[in-house]
Amino acid sequence: MPLRPKKLGSVRSVLTPQRMLINTPLLNLSTCQAVNLWTYGLGTQPTSLNKSHGAPSTFMMKDFCTRPQSYSKPSGTDNKMALNLSSFGALPSGILTQPTPFSLNVPMRDVHRLSAQIDQANIAIPQYYNTHANPVNGTYGVSRSWLIEAQETWLSDFDWRAHEEEQNKFPNFRINITLPSDGQAFDLHFAALFSQREDAVPVTFLHGWPGSWMEFIPVMELLAEKYTAETLPYHIVVPSIPDYGLSYRPEETKELTMAAAGEAINTLMVQLGFGTGYVAQGGDVGSFLSQVLSHHEECKAYHLNMFFMTSQQRASVANLSVTAREQEMLDNAAMWASTGNAYAVEHGTRPSTISLVLQTNPVAMLAWMGEKFIEWSDNRHSPFPSIDTILSFVSYYWLTDSYARAMWAYSELTSVVGGELPPYNPSLTKPMGYSAFPVEIATLPESWARALFPNLVFYGVHEKGGHFAALQAPEAFLRDMEQFLEIVKDDVVGQA
Repeated sequence: MPLRPKKLGSVRSVLTPQRMLINTPLLNLSTCQAVNLWTYGLGTQPTSLNKSHGAPSTFMMKDFCTRPQSYSKPSGTDNKMALNLSSFGALPSGILTQPTPFSLNVPMRDVHRLSAQIDQANIAIPQYYNTHANPVNGTYGVSRSWLIEAQETWLSDFDWRAHEEEQNKFPNFRINITLPSDGQAFDLHFAALFSQREDAVPVTFLHGWPGSWMEFIPVMELLAEKYTAETLPYHIVVPSIPDYGLSYRPEETKELTMAAAGEAINTLMVQLGFGTGYVAQGGDVGSFLSQVLSHHEECKAYHLNMFFMTSQQRASVANLSVTAREQEMLDNAAMWASTGNAYAVEHGTRPSTISLVLQTNPVAMLAWMGEKFIEWSDNRHSPFPSIDTILSFVSYYWLTDSYARAMWAYSELTSVVGGELPPYNPSLTKPMGYSAFPVEIATLPESWARALFPNLVFYGVHEKGGHFAALQAPEAFLRDMEQFLEIVKDDVVGQA
């Protein structure tokens, strides 16, 4: 369903009357549980909420529909895959807290409101910078012509419901957890492929910004094609990391920290029955979370595909030789450090301002996020990602109202720009793996990795791929992970 319904004329014509929103076939209220009818204008506003432009001031996950456990492919796709995916939803033994099966169904009113806001957005008039911009090589940012094309595609061709079904075909769950350290409560979302094998290795894949758990959908598809629930050698857990997307804190009483977010992920894995051992994998913010998790007893090994070094670490390896290919990767990372990190400074020092600006205009959010998807991907051989893919991520942030919540990590990470890092000090004793993709904003040459990490047991080198490795190069990403997991499985689940 395009955001601009072709049969109904202009976008504005579908916003009223309210009965048109309720009667739409894309929103089946009879199958939903715990729907907040005030969202549709049918009830009375709760007295505990403040009203701002017709919406609750606090993000309410119950605004989305939760259906019984049912996982299906989008219409017109192979039902065999749907059956296999359903079998991956059987919870493992030893689970401590029962998660609730979840299926995303954004209210049609929100989809129509987004459409209207896209349609009403004004794009700046042509001028030198926006007519000479090229994010592929880091020149000035996104171009005006690209943004106009993306805006029109968003309205006329983009189908949110198809992407929603793409997410819902996997077993999705919600779980409430409380941090043992300070009692903070989290409502976490995760997708999973659970194995029925007793010796399956638990693994959690952790994303960052501007990504989401959807980065790992291509990898999950490959696993579902390669294995059945009976043969899958792993338990795959892919959360929306804390305060991103569908994961949130019911009460934001204080700033979220990397340590607390890591503890939340560790608690999730423990509550799912993996307290005896699991593996953490991460890129972007997820790479920092994985380093934090490496110090939790339950995390037995970790794998990264991005690594920022401190100035002290860099000085210690300065005299080590690197290959010509690694030097190109270092040059790319240096370009990010010199001209591509302004977003991180803004996120970290003025998170309120930037989130208020971007959460006011979806096309502004598209320009801000779209630049990073293009600039941080490997476009040397073919364009990546497609506009449709970028729109799916921007729509996800917008429709979950999560951009402001997702700024928390940058408060700690702003120091990255100055060449310093918070003292995460990843474990030097637990097995570590690293995958080097050529177009990454921070990289770790092999000689440097082996000098810095005596615990390095796997190092993968690739000819293609960038910051969104699991999304752009899922086959290579999965191949690395399977090799790494084969090496560390005895550390995680013990001898068979």
